Amino acid sequence: MNKTTLFLSSLLLCAFYLSAQTAKQGFDNKAEDNWAYTSNIPFYSQSNNSDIWGNQSNPNGRIPGPFSGSDFLAGRDLDNPYSEQFLQTDSPEHILTFETINIGGLPAELSFRVHYVGLDKNDYIKFQLRYDNAIDWTTHDYNYDVFKTTQGGNFNSTGWDEVSYNIPSGHSFVRMRLIVYQNGNEYLGFDNFELETSGTLSNNNNLIKGFSFGPNPTSDYINFRADVRLDKVSFYNVLGKEVLREKINANKASLSLSSLSSGIYLAKIESDNVSQTLKIIKK
Repeated sequence: MNKTTLFLSSLLLCAFYLSAQTAKQGFDNKAEDNWAYTSNIPFYSQSNNSDIWGNQSNPNGRIPGPFSGSDFLAGRDLDNPYSEQFLQTDSPEHILTFETINIGGLPAELSFRVHYVGLDKNDYIKFQLRYDNAIDWTTHDYNYDVFKTTQGGNFNSTGWDEVSYNIPSGHSFVRMRLIVYQNGNEYLGFDNFELETSGTLSNNNNLIKGFSFGPNPTSDYINFRADVRLDKVSFYNVLGKEVLREKINANKASLSLSSLSSGIYLAKIESDNVSQTLKIIKK
């Protein structure tokens, strides 16, 4: 375990009650779409939009549009000359790999929405998880078949179906990939990928004498006040990376968060030999 992992784990264990921290991807190009991903095949639209893999806002066949927001990930006739040539294979899987998230040993819930129309026994959709921060996928710790059948015929989802999985506690990291194979004039949609940790931490709100802070959520400035001197404050994003540090050396301070994107952060306040951790929401 590296120093960053050890530090973030101890930071979480010292925190007040943490209701949740979330990684999201809704393909809307908004600040809250903070769960980065890569595709093994670059997004494309080929053959007069009959071969599709990528973000779009307009309907995809009988899929009228996104589950929420402005865009979704659309797929249609994925086994096509372009994808075959790109991967140099006759049966190209389309794989979306999401960045590793540090969940600090907390239980978490993974969820996303899927909409499909006309799939058959040759098609499949699945997702896999690994509980580490490596980069290879030679094995996996969990595999779930979202769609797989040996029956003949064509199959539709009931609409934008929700897929969810509860990740047990005890894992420092989790990473995910979505794997899709589909051939023919059928329609796919994916939206609202979300990983949310559960709040299980103890409440230590009064560690620093007379401490208070606000407003929270905030769109810019946040104020800190205490009966004792506050030394410094450090802000960390959901991946455990320090994104802002400010010296205070006073019993009150007003700090600008204008340099931070909208999202959820952990703020570690230090006073003498005492520290306190807060969940801060930047609007």
